[in-house]
Amino acid sequence: MLSYPIYPTYPTPYWAFESVVYEIFPDRFAIGKGKSIKDKAHLYKDGILKDWDEPPVSTGDGKQNKWFYGGDLWGIAEKVGYLKELAINAVYLTPIFKSPSNHKYDAVDYFKVDSQFGGMNAFKSLLKSLKSNNIRLILDGVFNHVSSQHPWFLKAKRWMRDYVSRFSIYEDGHRGWWGIRSLPEFHLEENVVREYIASVVEHYLKLGIDGWRLDCGQDLGPVNNAFITSIVKSVSVDKYVVSELWTYPDRWDMVDGIMNYNLREVVFSYLNGELKEPGNALEGVFKSTRNIYGCWNMLDSHDTERLANSIPDKALRKLAIVLQFTFPGVPVVYYGTEIGLDGGKDPECRKTMVWDRSKWDLDMFEFYKKLIALRKSEIAFKVGSFEVLNNEPLVFLRKAPYVLDDVIVAVNPGEERKVAVSVKDGRLLDRTVFVDLFTQEQFKLTSGVLRFEIAEKSFRILKPLNEIVKGYNQYKRIY
Repeated sequence: MLSYPIYPTYPTPYWAFESVVYEIFPDRFAIGKGKSIKDKAHLYKDGILKDWDEPPVSTGDGKQNKWFYGGDLWGIAEKVGYLKELAINAVYLTPIFKSPSNHKYDAVDYFKVDSQFGGMNAFKSLLKSLKSNNIRLILDGVFNHVSSQHPWFLKAKRWMRDYVSRFSIYEDGHRGWWGIRSLPEFHLEENVVREYIASVVEHYLKLGIDGWRLDCGQDLGPVNNAFITSIVKSVSVDKYVVSELWTYPDRWDMVDGIMNYNLREVVFSYLNGELKEPGNALEGVFKSTRNIYGCWNMLDSHDTERLANSIPDKALRKLAIVLQFTFPGVPVVYYGTEIGLDGGKDPECRKTMVWDRSKWDLDMFEFYKKLIALRKSEIAFKVGSFEVLNNEPLVFLRKAPYVLDDVIVAVNPGEERKVAVSVKDGRLLDRTVFVDLFTQEQFKLTSGVLRFEIAEKSFRILKPLNEIVKGYNQYKRIY
């Protein structure tokens, strides 16, 4: 039997299970204080200033990373009311530290919030606004590599003894992330580097953030993921760590969760007809991933094409979103996806947020609002187990601690059909009525078998009701 190293693990904070996370790319979300990019032109040295409505495109030479639209933390703070309207309760910001690029994945100084985003004053104002509205804040920690303009690297290039060992420097160059020379990788085995990272992690946690998303989790490796997690938990076990990984999600339980892009691939493959037994794939992930409830359920992000491009068919897109919100894990909404924003791969997926509601897909917006409300209200979606009842169409049970909190989810990308499933929960009694939480239609359980119809390219989210008849309650001794 194969084994792998055991790392210290910590309980995932319960608030993570209750969260719906909203990802924001700060330069593209909102400009605050009534300003425009032109009002802030002095902050963008060597930058190319763009009008808010101009879509980003690839220049083929990376120069699009110097295209700036002017979004800042002041702007995000002014849109907290919008986040409350959606009922979002956690925000993940892509990097905010001083950096020469628009994406900030190349830090020059971790202890300075970039002036383009409003600096530390804007950060503290945003944090205060989020806290007062019971919204958690997760920052993006890019600790595998830095900017080639980072002071340490500039000293290492001059062969200053105390700094050379902090990177992998050669006579003819240095090691960069994916060979990119402007992104020199840290030598993470050096104690001084680890202490530096720990100081950054602690600094922002003590300022009041709720957790870290670790960029390039595979490059950090298990040891450094575990190390950073230990630093986070030493501040408070109620803080949260999620790591960016594009692999099968098991064996990474030294963090609270990973970005579960595997779910994205399984869902897309099922909906486009490539994967015939999605339940088997999903059940395998659930059973083998010990921190599955803390993982992020991803359908799109700043690193992928947008969901509207991946699944142009709106009916099928809604099925993907249903699976994102009902599979174990924490659903993550990429800014603008909830209003139908489209965009291809980076940089097209990083277009600016649209604030003119006449241009929104309002049907999709309301759909997200309803799913977010269900995800937050149903305990089965937060901590319930996952059991497949049928593969085609996909039907599964989220079994809750209390039987009447169970939820059955059915997703049908094909033609209209009748379905009969054996429900694997002996606590559910004969003649129990299930109600569809979207349509309010009702279906009755007969000796453990539930029958219902499901329309083409449609779904059902079914929950049992306890019907009390003339004072008789058949669930009076069932727990």
